[in-house]
Amino acid sequence: MGYQTEQKKVLLEYLSQHSDQAFSIDELAEGMQADAELSSVPGKSTLYRLMSQLVEEGRVKRFAKGHSRHFLYQMVSCPHCTEHLHLRCTVCGKLYHMEDQESAQIVRTILERHHFAVDGADAVLPGCCEECQPHRQEDHPHLKSKERNETDK
Repeated sequence: MGYQTEQKKVLLEYLSQHSDQAFSIDELAEGMQADAELSSVPGKSTLYRLMSQLVEEGRVKRFAKGHSRHFLYQMVSCPHCTEHLHLRCTVCGKLYHMEDQESAQIVRTILERHHFAVDGADAVLPGCCEECQPHRQEDHPHLKSKERNETDK
C-alpha cells in the first residue's frame, strides 16, 4: 500500500463513510468541501492523482458514467469484491454486489456456452436499479413492455 499522506487518509475516511456512493472527481471535491468534519481537503488535481493510486491498488473501482467519457469512483467496500460481479446503475451510479454463487453461475454459463472467460474482478454490468427504473421508462421502452407484461399476468 505504501506511504499514506494525510490527504490520502482523509480521502479514504470520506470514501469509507460513503462506500455505497459513486462520485465524479467534481462531486467528490464538492462533497468533501461541504463536510465540516474534515480537517484538510485535497484539491482536484490531488484527488485525480490519489484516485488513480487507489484504483491501481484495488481499493476503488472506476467506471464510465453512462455512455460518456466521464468517470465515477467508488470505494471497494467488501473484502472479497474481486470474487463476484457487480451491477452499476447508469442513472444514479450506485454499485451493487452480486452474490458470490450467482456470479459464479453466470461466469460458468458464459464459459460453457460461449467459451469466454469473464474476468470477475473487473466485471461491472451496467443497467438501471429498481429505484431509477420509473424515471427511465420513457427512455427505455423495453422496461415499459416488461412491466406491462408482469401486470397482465
